[in-house]
Amino acid sequence: MKPLAIALAVIFAIIGILYLLGVLQIGTSHPGRHVSHFILFEVLAALSLVWLRFQASSSSPSLR
Repeated sequence: MKPLAIALAVIFAIIGILYLLGVLQIGTSHPGRHVSHFILFEVLAALSLVWLRFQASSSSPSLR
């Protein structure tokens, strides 16, 4: 699951940057930059990295 979390983080970050630059126009009604879409995809990238962190901590042995 770690490679999936890293891949999703990278993909979401790239999509966010493309929306910010105005290159990507999927699901939008007007051309140009979409800062709200950029923020959304950057939050999704950050959540993917949080998911990665939880995956890393759950694989370590417990100290009981």
